Amino acid sequence: MARILLGWELGANRGHLVRMADIARRLTAEGHEVVIAAQRLSRDFDLPRDVKLWQAPLWPRLLGNVGALGGPVPNTMGDILVRVGLDIPDTLPVLIQAWHQIFDAVRPDAVAADFAPALLCAARGRIPTLAIGLAFDSVPGHLDEFPSLTGQPPVYAEAGVLGVVNASMAAAGLKPLAHLPQLFAADHALAGTFTELDVYAKWRREPVVAPSVAHPIGEAGAGEEIFLYADAALLRTPALWDGLARSGLPIRVYAQGASAAQQVELTRLGLAVEPSPIPFARIAERSRVVMTYGGLGFVSSALSAGVPVVVVHYDLEKALTGQAITRLQLGGHVYAGAIQPEAFATSLRQLYQNDSFQRRARELAPGFRARLNPSQEELAARWLIDAA
Repeated sequence: MARILLGWELGANRGHLVRMADIARRLTAEGHEVVIAAQRLSRDFDLPRDVKLWQAPLWPRLLGNVGALGGPVPNTMGDILVRVGLDIPDTLPVLIQAWHQIFDAVRPDAVAADFAPALLCAARGRIPTLAIGLAFDSVPGHLDEFPSLTGQPPVYAEAGVLGVVNASMAAAGLKPLAHLPQLFAADHALAGTFTELDVYAKWRREPVVAPSVAHPIGEAGAGEEIFLYADAALLRTPALWDGLARSGLPIRVYAQGASAAQQVELTRLGLAVEPSPIPFARIAERSRVVMTYGGLGFVSSALSAGVPVVVVHYDLEKALTGQAITRLQLGGHVYAGAIQPEAFATSLRQLYQNDSFQRRARELAPGFRARLNPSQEELAARWLIDAA
């Protein structure tokens, strides 16, 4: 049987580990050996007992708080990679060499890379490679340059970054990159999203596959609540909570990682607080609108269930998802840092009372649901077994 390495380098959401855990279960059920090398290690997932966990090589600026780095807002994936250290001489060669040492120890027959460009570079031409993940972090590797995702030019000129990268690659005895998007080139790519949400749709050669939705989604019911799935960043956004309280609407909240004191404060504001996650099918049944920080799994679940979505975003990836929702006339979006409580409350009431959003969401839901199978994880496991 084969030995498969699943690697994750960049991105903060727990969805990376959820996806790899699902693939690992499928592979081990077929008798294959699985090693996971992750940016953050956790046993808080349903992993088979014999799956081995390794610490993945870390990009330099992940050792600090990337969100607190400041500087200009990124416009391309190249800008994002510079923010995590691609502009530092030797970053890419050192990461590649670290992966080579893991290869020597693990001896994988195939590799799946989840937002792991250095892993793809390390394995290229040496081990069969599969790129998995969201559309945002699955950049088409054939491009000559990273496209702008905002309509604005890159913050950091790619030619200069490529020069720095290739000088250090040459010094390390490694092949240079022809262009920066080559970082993401793989033997096969499975970008998990709906085409309507794919920021690289017009450049992609391989079709997208189902987004990662690992739970029953249910269908929209007659519910009248607004359900908000918040994360730590939204918990630190007082204007959001002030606006929700001013709206006077029936709002239920699950705030990931909220302390007991924070839950008490949210209750004081008049919100119904869930102390632990609840099944999405239950959310769909009792919600007229859902709100989220923009995680693709939650948004995809809402679209498939037929519930309008409001994305309260704070980074480029989530902003792009929110903009797509607005274009589809399936909800709206707002930058968390720009919320004005009274204006936000008014806009939320208007969206809540507009029946056209509910009608359109229910009309389009069957088309989204039909694209949830086969799952990205199933296709990934199948490809890795064939390639090993």
